[in-house]
Amino acid sequence: MHAKEPSPKPAPATTPVRRPESPRQTTPGPVGPGEVESLQRSIGNTAVARLIAAQRAEAEPEPPVQRSTAHQVLASSGKPMDTALRGEMESRLGADFSDVRVHDGAAAQRSAAELGARAYTSGANVVLGRGGGDKHTLAHELTHVIQQRQGPVAGTDNGSGLSVSDPGDRFERAAEANARRAMSGPARDPHEGHDHG
Repeated sequence: MHAKEPSPKPAPATTPVRRPESPRQTTPGPVGPGEVESLQRSIGNTAVARLIAAQRAEAEPEPPVQRSTAHQVLASSGKPMDTALRGEMESRLGADFSDVRVHDGAAAQRSAAELGARAYTSGANVVLGRGGGDKHTLAHELTHVIQQRQGPVAGTDNGSGLSVSDPGDRFERAAEANARRAMSGPARDPHEGHDHG
């Protein structure tokens, strides 16, 4: 998932954030913890988030959501990726992630939840929501970092100044396929093939 704030300089088109889909049928019974991962794989994070939100709304009314915290999170400094994890992801994805900033605090989790996302990316900022810190999700989001470095990506303004992607767009499909490929085997040794003798 991608999100991008408008910048004062001309921005190259839009950068996506996965947009929630409307449920196609009435909400089924409560979703248990074991069912969530299976549903996420089959219908996507956004659809699962909407199912869970619909179930919660039926159970108890929630206070109105205030303006998105995504702008606030993206304006914060975040932190560099953990060195070992960064090395592994650079090896798996074949890219340098030294400029990537990770946002994973309470505000980051709230902003991802507001967008109906497990995680989202804007430029070199990767925002991790609750449960979004696994390596597969990180590989997916880091693929969006690579995509955004290469130029504009598809998205639609969500009304709060963020460009939102559709789960079925080519950038989302490519990010998911790349994450699956990257995580399917062992990480390559970054020193492999170099003579150190």
